[in-house]
Amino acid sequence: MRNYTCLELQSHLPVQSSEINLDKILATGQVFRWRKFEDTWYGVIRNKLWILRQDTSGIHYTFHGLNKENENTVNTKPADELVDYFNLGHKLSEISQPWKSADPHLSSLLISHQGLRLIRQDPYECLLAFITSSCNNIPRISSLMLKLSQLSKDSATISGTEFHTLPDISLFQKPNTEQRLRALGFGYRAKYLVSAMCDVSERGGMEWLESLRDLKLSEARRELSALAGVGPKVASCVCLMSLDKHDAVPVDTHIHQVAVKYYGRPNKSLTPALHDSIERFFQTKHGQFAGWAQGYLFYSNSKKDAMPGKKSAENKNSNQNKKKRPQKGLAVPNGTNSEMLVDVNGNLTEVLPKTRSKRQKS
Repeated sequence: MRNYTCLELQSHLPVQSSEINLDKILATGQVFRWRKFEDTWYGVIRNKLWILRQDTSGIHYTFHGLNKENENTVNTKPADELVDYFNLGHKLSEISQPWKSADPHLSSLLISHQGLRLIRQDPYECLLAFITSSCNNIPRISSLMLKLSQLSKDSATISGTEFHTLPDISLFQKPNTEQRLRALGFGYRAKYLVSAMCDVSERGGMEWLESLRDLKLSEARRELSALAGVGPKVASCVCLMSLDKHDAVPVDTHIHQVAVKYYGRPNKSLTPALHDSIERFFQTKHGQFAGWAQGYLFYSNSKKDAMPGKKSAENKNSNQNKKKRPQKGLAVPNGTNSEMLVDVNGNLTEVLPKTRSKRQKS
């Protein structure tokens, strides 16, 4: 473990605040292992610890390697890695221009949520996170992902706070991993994580996951949906947030509500046909970056602007009045059926067959 004291952010990436807003990107359900202390963000991207602070001139940053493999590459062309991670090769001003005339509701969100953009994250971390997201909320997903990272030996501390890489995928092939994950609080998700990561390893590991970037959206989603614990929504999230499928539109209860309230879609149970219909509707309306538009619609409707671990009084009170209600099954492309449940936070989540009793025991 490497130990660091307060670090100076000596490097600078000039970027307009209209193109990126770290607060709106790092704490609202795309990624789950970033932490903010005062005005500075701390997080791990693959095997490096990054420290970011944003002002009107751009992003001030530094980073440090968390293992021997990359400790000698620290501060070598770091700007390219940030540009890639935050998808800065795509200009929000250009992407959003057609939306302003075609969609008045979305146009207003571009102003109130300025700088919200999609991250291009590591597919391995993205897949782990969204399998973990089943029947979960942002604070708890963040907590579980941090606990998972603590199973890695590669880490660093800054002023007493530990930051870890994710454990190597080989961890999931060890016989006691499911029990270890259950002990950490993953519950029934532990079985799916182990099974899915073993499947990924058999298919070629990280190289296979990254190769999905070269496939069409339908093909990549079909490949992911063959993994344990991955239904249509999780597959769409991974495609959108890590595999360059900018037109993928994950449809959960928030997007369903938006589609009904603002776009006149049918107010019916979210069946497979309606799920596909809503995605096609937004793809037609918002074009090849429909998934980016979905990010604004989700952010606005979910009301989860707070940092992980914090809840507004409004959300806390509303959660007490919500009950779990089963909805009609949503077909999984590999031939099984997943059940759609509305959790206590209003999130539409997928529960695959034979998980219900296990979830109750967890």
